[in-house]
Amino acid sequence: MNFREISLKSFSKINLALWIKEKRPDGYHEIETIFYENKDLYDEIEINFTNGSKLDVSVIFSDNKLNERILLQDNLAYKAASAFLNKIGAVGSCEIKIKKQIPIEAGLGGGSSNAAFVLKGLNEIFNYPLHQNELLNIAAGIGSDVSFFIIGGTCLGKGRGEILKKLENNLSLEVRIVKPQNVSVSTKWAYELTDSREFIPSHDDGIKSLIDAMKTGDYNLFYKNLFNDFENIVFSNFPELIKLRNNLFSEDFNAVGLCGSGSALYSIRTKTP
Repeated sequence: MNFREISLKSFSKINLALWIKEKRPDGYHEIETIFYENKDLYDEIEINFTNGSKLDVSVIFSDNKLNERILLQDNLAYKAASAFLNKIGAVGSCEIKIKKQIPIEAGLGGGSSNAAFVLKGLNEIFNYPLHQNELLNIAAGIGSDVSFFIIGGTCLGKGRGEILKKLENNLSLEVRIVKPQNVSVSTKWAYELTDSREFIPSHDDGIKSLIDAMKTGDYNLFYKNLFNDFENIVFSNFPELIKLRNNLFSEDFNAVGLCGSGSALYSIRTKTP
């Protein structure tokens, strides 16, 4: 087969819990989090591969501003495709087209998701030469959240977020994402500010309660235990996010929180039949 193609949706994520622990020797922070895959907000990816004599990978965004802003060698989808194709020894032209709908610098994991779904898409069009564990090994080397999108659903994440355990989730949730146009938050900046905290809080009970709530379908317990250690830092520096949060609460959502390191906010309520 000389030509292969696939189109797929690349979903976003929110962190229902995000406990930021100590900084590690490798420069990352130890975290404990609950990832939730949001299938209502996604990018669209098209992958085309043509056999050839040498490997050539390109990534094209539908938004030309992103093509100018994101260097090819820094693009996670590019890194994912290159790593996968080198792993299986494929040579040829791989063109990846991405229609972005997940905002960048919003805490929604758009870049990580693109990388994961490129891995899964390529694995499919090459008739699954790699098992999931092999995809996870590649994903862990690309970025902290990429591994989650290989598994999807709802997961407990530890380490940098790459040590994952699938969770049972029996809640039916409606999720709305809002990102103010004039506010963007650098993940690096947000993590650096956490290093100035006087102490690291413990969230063992909150995470256990969330896991129990999702398993048993206890909405009240669930809404009471959502948390994100970035919120105090980000809200204190961007008061407009506090105003936006209050507006969302006025629309009868049960909970409103920061998506990852921000600047997007998620609002959640129980989905009605």
